[in-house]
Amino acid sequence: MTLPEKAGQQNRPAAEPHVPVSPPAEAVPAVPSSPAVRRYAPVLDLIRILAVLGVVCVHVLADHLEPSSPIVLHMLRSLLSTAVPTFLMISGALNLAPAALRHGSGRFLGRRLRRLLPATVVWTAFYLLVINVLVPVGPVDWREQASLLVTAETYPHLYFLPLIIGLTLISPVLATYVGDSGRRAWVTGAVCALWALVVIALPFLTEGLLGEAVVPLPLGSMTYFLPYIGYYVLGRAAWAAPVSRRTSMLLLLIAVPALTAATTWAYRSPVTQTPPGQALLPTYLTPTVMLLALALVIAVMALGRGWRASAGMESALRTLGDATFGVFLAHFAILVALRGAGFPEGSPLAVLALIVVVAMLSTGFTLMGKRIPGLRTIL
Repeated sequence: MTLPEKAGQQNRPAAEPHVPVSPPAEAVPAVPSSPAVRRYAPVLDLIRILAVLGVVCVHVLADHLEPSSPIVLHMLRSLLSTAVPTFLMISGALNLAPAALRHGSGRFLGRRLRRLLPATVVWTAFYLLVINVLVPVGPVDWREQASLLVTAETYPHLYFLPLIIGLTLISPVLATYVGDSGRRAWVTGAVCALWALVVIALPFLTEGLLGEAVVPLPLGSMTYFLPYIGYYVLGRAAWAAPVSRRTSMLLLLIAVPALTAATTWAYRSPVTQTPPGQALLPTYLTPTVMLLALALVIAVMALGRGWRASAGMESALRTLGDATFGVFLAHFAILVALRGAGFPEGSPLAVLALIVVVAMLSTGFTLMGKRIPGLRTIL
């Protein structure tokens, strides 16, 4: 499936979203002196539900996007590029809260890794063994597949599993350092984000200016999480110390449209197709996408944190929010199967229908799977 070009071996394209594993969307403590008390925040589940729909849209639309495509499609592509950063920020908002580690680091890590590790093993094996064999695009080179495992490049969405495992493992350290200080979270997240932008840009800048790429941080299964720490910590900052309503509106009405336009330009411009300009080709770790994602999520978090849902809506949001991890993992296989069966994509309406069918089938599979012991563990 054709996706936006990856920044060498340094970064994942900004149109490849994934869904992290995070605890139920609960707010920061209602009573600051009691970190064990948390109140459900429906806006966080709503955001990640919409984001996982964006995941499906991205993978369906990827084969229909090219430089000559209508500018409206590229604008949509730009907005969808914020899905992965959104999930990372939500995970950071919840996992780095003092309440998340109130029972100790061991229990925190045990609970999350018991879900992440089996899911990583099973779904990676499924895509490598089942999809590669049943829906082959050519002869399978198992040595190459082994190499791709190390570099986290086996399938367009599976890179996120080692990414979120890495962030989970360092969460106790980050949470201890940040504590309940919103200011420290903002500063730490900003420094980490700026570092990531520099590290990811250097190979393209040095190749274009010096004739040889200097790669300060090769990315693979063990290091993929490092440039994403900024998003993770800034998610905590945006939730613990939200910006004002006025700032949120300015971000939504001015910053988001301007950054969407800049990202659209970067997707279409010939300047970004070769070094050193390729440093601006939109990925999750380039300036336009990072600023767009931060502006959008920071604003929505601030505006929506006071929203309270009815009992029925809360139940639905909790259920669908918890299903986003499984939807992310299953949707790509369902998409491949439908395309293999000849699902029509010859018109905009047919493409929209494919998006709806993939979303519904992957959601239905996840909800049913969660009722089956064993399968529940990996969804």
